[in-house]
Amino acid sequence: MRERLPLVTVAVPNFRHERYLPLRLQSIADQTFTDTEVLLLDDASPDGSLSVLEAFAKGRPSWSVHPNEVNSGSPFAQWNKAASLARGRYLWIAESDDYADPKLLERLVGVMESDPNLVIAYGQSMLVDSEGQPMHSFDVHYRYVYGTEAQRWVDGYRNDGRDEVRTFMLLHNVVPNASGALIRIETFRAVGGADPNWRLNGDWMTYIKLLEQGGIAFVPEVLNYFRVHSETARQKANEGGDVYLELLALVDYIAANHQPDRARLRRAYRNVAAWWTHSLYRQDWSSARRSANLRVNRVLFTRFVRLHPLVLLHIPYEGLVRLAVGALAALGLKEPIRRVLHQFFPNHFMPRAT
Repeated sequence: MRERLPLVTVAVPNFRHERYLPLRLQSIADQTFTDTEVLLLDDASPDGSLSVLEAFAKGRPSWSVHPNEVNSGSPFAQWNKAASLARGRYLWIAESDDYADPKLLERLVGVMESDPNLVIAYGQSMLVDSEGQPMHSFDVHYRYVYGTEAQRWVDGYRNDGRDEVRTFMLLHNVVPNASGALIRIETFRAVGGADPNWRLNGDWMTYIKLLEQGGIAFVPEVLNYFRVHSETARQKANEGGDVYLELLALVDYIAANHQPDRARLRRAYRNVAAWWTHSLYRQDWSSARRSANLRVNRVLFTRFVRLHPLVLLHIPYEGLVRLAVGALAALGLKEPIRRVLHQFFPNHFMPRAT
């Protein structure tokens, strides 16, 4: 008799998130959709993560633990490991510091099963702080980036993958958090998986490759709780400028392969330039990192000056903003003012600093 395979493979790639694992794992166990296998991947964590994973898997036959003896150096290497072990039709990469609504799989599987052309289905994400307290829906970010076009994230949508790339992925990663998405695993394998050489934006590039093969659907319900804290890969990657080389490579790739509207392409390059200037004041300029950061940022400056000459004005402007924000924070006025500004300019000021 042929072994019955699960419909969904849930992969939990973990590194040093012992603190967040109990809620993460319980939110998987509480899913209303149960035709799953759960792969717990620990990337040689130095904390007690492995013990937590092993204890939770005990007595759950469809759960298994797959630790690395040596750290892989890339979260995307763990994505590929999960795909190599997976037996399901769909892959849910449930990041170890996030957690989910009980109906996440039920809703996303239903969408994927309704259309064999879909390669990604995802739901709305709620940002939460290190203690799990809600901050705001990612809809705030969609409105900030896309303006009136952000209505699609209120109503829900389905779209051709290539159109999604040249129109929306060009400006931002529309899937803000892998934990909120379901991927067709056959397509993931067909495009070669995720590139483990990318530090931060490997998910974005992976989604682009997937969308070149099929469609995407969005469910306008908060199904995923996306934790923002000081130990995230994004926070660490922002210590240098390398991630902006990745962002330029993404825009260059879409420009070369998807023929986006010229005005939209210029806007995409302006966005990356603005993000980079903002990062200059958050990068690690200690003696250990200074030489490498100077080298990377010199390359970025040369490219951005050609793409968007006004970047020269952005750099001192960002410095003045940082000084003003620091002064307001010292006076205890930063968050009250932010809340007021959000009321009047909701598309430009987040309701809470992230």
